Amino acid sequence: LIDRHVRGAMHHSLIHAVHTRHPSASSVVRLAHRWVASHMLSDMIPQEAVELMVAKIYTTATEEEENSNSPKISRVVDRPPSTVVAGFLKFLQLLSGHDWAREPLVVDPQNHISSYDRGLIHAQFNNVRGPELRNGPAMYIISPADYDGVEAMVGSKVVGDSTGSTAQQQAAMAANNAAEKIWSPTVTAKFPEKVVLSRASALAKCSHNHLTTCIRSGKVGNNGWVAAFQESSTSLTSYSALLRVDPSYITDSGCSSTNAECSIPGAARSNNQDNAVEELSCGPFEKSLQKRYAGPKELRKKHYKNLVLEKDTLHEWQPVSALVKELRSKYKDYAVFFYNEFAPDVIAMLWRPDAFKPQPFSAVVSEFKRPAMEYWKEDNLVITNTDDVMAEIGYCSKNIVSNIKVFDDRKPDDAPIEKHPKKSRQEDDVSESSDSDEE
Repeated sequence: LIDRHVRGAMHHSLIHAVHTRHPSASSVVRLAHRWVASHMLSDMIPQEAVELMVAKIYTTATEEEENSNSPKISRVVDRPPSTVVAGFLKFLQLLSGHDWAREPLVVDPQNHISSYDRGLIHAQFNNVRGPELRNGPAMYIISPADYDGVEAMVGSKVVGDSTGSTAQQQAAMAANNAAEKIWSPTVTAKFPEKVVLSRASALAKCSHNHLTTCIRSGKVGNNGWVAAFQESSTSLTSYSALLRVDPSYITDSGCSSTNAECSIPGAARSNNQDNAVEELSCGPFEKSLQKRYAGPKELRKKHYKNLVLEKDTLHEWQPVSALVKELRSKYKDYAVFFYNEFAPDVIAMLWRPDAFKPQPFSAVVSEFKRPAMEYWKEDNLVITNTDDVMAEIGYCSKNIVSNIKVFDDRKPDDAPIEKHPKKSRQEDDVSESSDSDEE
């Protein structure tokens, strides 16, 4: 309840203030959300995290990120962007350039977090990350709503105040508060995973470089800026398997990750000037909303246009999203599932490397396991059976998925050993002749 009603309200207030002060921020959020979905990262990077990153790039240059225990953090943003394109490029630059393993991302557009509290945030971050920088949330984003005592706030008091205390008391309070976890990320506490964040950072870097090249060269069309919102054939083959969704479930093919249609129809196609103006005013976003509002063609009722039958409307019917949630809940220990929520024509799957290590036999974890054929090590007698996993995935998605293409089936590779290269026939003849000469 606290996360939904208290922190949710504070998050909405923070984002609303940024969008009111910077009119282009809302369009940047929408474009960033579309970019995340087009690269099949839907539901893996929370929408609130995207909004906070966009709010970060619109933070004024007067904000100082200081910490007494560490040097100043180099800022990615010098001044707020004034256009949507500049804001989107800054978003890609922040996602790909920020050192998520070593530094937290503090988002505070209204300067509610004091320097003392920033010290607590960095101390807590160092405690959570550990010396090997492997622990804690992969994306560590802190906003004023991530204070653990947020439900006890009174009036304008946003975070803990350190006024009236000596330097030693402040240091002791900082150590105690860091141990008590006063500051902790709530939006990105569970998502995204490290593999998802690393993939998103790499894609953001490629998209930023591609868009920068397109702006300098003036390249347009499918090989221009549209390519930054699509998955290439090489990128698709990098997955372990692809689940092709039946086309009848796709309501908006214009948002597809493989063959998106982002062009705006020109006035030359229309004979009437009024129709030309209407077509020009209807962009890809409005067309996408209209298609999703209409729903799948097979479920559209045949009736007069002036009649609206509410009883025939299917609210919140999202079979592909429900399937992805089911696959992630059942097989999250074996694979990671990617999809595009706007046009889920493909569900991509990537095997987890840790899922194919030989394990000791136990009746509790015997599901989807088979005996290790050879190369046993100590008590590691079983290994994951990919055939059973793929068969179960195919059965769960039989009503929605029309085809499954496997690129990496993980066939028996129980314990790879070093294979010595075979000697050639000439080498064998030479060795035999040398042996005979010695005799």
